[in-house]
Amino acid sequence: MNRVAEHAATTPTTYFEVGDVRYAYRELRPDNPVDRTPVLFLHRFRGTLDDWDPLFVDELAKTRHIVLFSDQEVGSSTGTAATSVDKKAQNAAAFARALGHSAIDVLGFSMGGFVCQAIALQEPKLVRKVVLIGTASGGNPESAPPTDIVFDIALHPQYSFEDVRYLFFAEGRDRETRAYIDRRGTRTSGQERVVKPEVISKMVTLIGDFMQGRTGHFERLKDLHQPVLIVAGDRDPFFPLKNMWVLYRELPNAQLSVFPQAGHGPHQQHPIEVAAQVEHFLAAP
Repeated sequence: MNRVAEHAATTPTTYFEVGDVRYAYRELRPDNPVDRTPVLFLHRFRGTLDDWDPLFVDELAKTRHIVLFSDQEVGSSTGTAATSVDKKAQNAAAFARALGHSAIDVLGFSMGGFVCQAIALQEPKLVRKVVLIGTASGGNPESAPPTDIVFDIALHPQYSFEDVRYLFFAEGRDRETRAYIDRRGTRTSGQERVVKPEVISKMVTLIGDFMQGRTGHFERLKDLHQPVLIVAGDRDPFFPLKNMWVLYRELPNAQLSVFPQAGHGPHQQHPIEVAAQVEHFLAAP
């Protein structure tokens, strides 16, 4: 039986220096991964290593080498926070290469999905496959707007239960929301620092630039030729489902998986099912 030495709730945070920056990351892998190519996880707005759903990570780590990554000035990583999606992509690529990897798969949630698109475009020889969860393309006239209140809630200093439910889960999914919060709470030591207000402000700017089309990523999607899996909920308050269809249409080699009655974080509402889809996608030739 394939054994995982660590679990997301207990695996220690380790550090690796790239130039004068010390990056925080966590690694999980089974004794015999089905593929030696690591999956680099790139997180959402305000997300730290602690915010990944432990069950989702553990499910993928049964077969895959997983690397959870914190960009500069996020959590316990040092350096200076990026002010553009492209800079975040450059940081992630430099980190992966410094660890000794010549090929990676990338998985991004929300803002992390923006970074995945950028790194795949910048580094076609480094990035093998791309998984986009709860994300969308850069701005274009066809994009449907987010709900009126979602960004105000996302900026709350601390998230209440109802904030977490609204931001990441579908209406009425209180049981799944509580289960995620409880799973996240199983990590009791070595927790990361919350993202600082000045870093949050930079994230707001780079997200706005990307979503409003100022960075030109939408026009370049036709050049992103790696296989892409898009995972979406049909009740996403940030990125209505129409936006996922637009992203799917523009990518030359994409698949779209939609979870009904799911919100912005389908991998948190359905961690085992989404992990199974991701594994199936990564395993395909």
